Amino acid sequence: MTLQDGTIRLAAMGDVMLARDVGRHFRNKPEDFTLDGIRNILNNYDIVILNLENPVGTKGVPHPIQDPNVTFCCHPEALQVLRNLNTTIVSLGNNHMLDYGEAALCETLEHLDAQGILYVGAGRNYEEANRPLLVDKKDKKLAFLSHVFIYSASTRMATKDNPGVAEYRMKKILPKIRQLNLQGYQVIVSVHWGHEYSFYPIPYQMEQARAMIDMGALLIIGHGPHYPQGIEDYRGGKIIYSLGNFIFDEPHKYANRSFIYGVEIDSGNKLKNEKTYPVQIENHIPFVLNGGNKKSLNNLIHNLSHIYKGKSNVFWKDVSNKYFNDIVRRVSSMKSFKFICLPPLSFYVSVGFKNYIHKIKIKNILSLIR
Repeated sequence: MTLQDGTIRLAAMGDVMLARDVGRHFRNKPEDFTLDGIRNILNNYDIVILNLENPVGTKGVPHPIQDPNVTFCCHPEALQVLRNLNTTIVSLGNNHMLDYGEAALCETLEHLDAQGILYVGAGRNYEEANRPLLVDKKDKKLAFLSHVFIYSASTRMATKDNPGVAEYRMKKILPKIRQLNLQGYQVIVSVHWGHEYSFYPIPYQMEQARAMIDMGALLIIGHGPHYPQGIEDYRGGKIIYSLGNFIFDEPHKYANRSFIYGVEIDSGNKLKNEKTYPVQIENHIPFVLNGGNKKSLNNLIHNLSHIYKGKSNVFWKDVSNKYFNDIVRRVSSMKSFKFICLPPLSFYVSVGFKNYIHKIKIKNILSLIR
């Protein structure tokens, strides 16, 4: 169903990873991925957007440092899964797009172009990676951006002459949102962020999301933690902190729970008729939940959406501390300081000096500079 009054219906899903066990499953039994029940829902929407969590192609080689178990690339034939979902747009601003190097990233763009699937968030150079995806539909101007705020060993921001992902620096992102808004676009930002396997967003990223809406963004679509998280209403906009995994092969219970987020952008550019469709992954395949399971997951999303505001400063500081521990682990294991650059200075101030002394050992620092 397509509305005729200038209203756009948009559906968003979280992380779709078509490599590893998912890729093997598709290769052996592609008929399992027809996804009829999901498509029946998505057929009611004008735009379908999801996060594609892997490069696509046959070129490139695995990153030499990254853990091979989390180094992804799928065969181009697996893009049929996205076609089965009537996918309009994929966000590429995530931490796995360079898992197989620059050649695989560039090949990904070629395959998406060939399939007629729009993309945003990565490119052959800095300009392309940061170029907004502009969509004019039913006399409405939409601008899509895609950014990643959590890195893997392979992740690299695009440069003037080298492929990579889009910006992570808010001082670059916020003016672009403002400029697009002033040009009459309704700005939708897909963000890959958060602490993995957590129901709670990181406080500084909550501030970043609100800042994006302050600059004129209408909708923030989050993914990356692999768990579903809550939804925040803020100044007429919506912040979906995490949609969770939509197609993946992880064993954790809540890494196999997700939801489709549906919303209308009306003729006055207001969000209305928000819907969540709870999903469960079974043997790599997403199924829409019904009955008690549907109610249980909807209650989780609803409860998370309401308890964030009631949590104490002590609680949120603990969330930040856990993320700080994760940064230290990545710096130490991957011997790179680039992970330190992602959060703003205010994050490190909030963590506190004692944490530096306790967590950052001299031997870890020495191992990085040898």
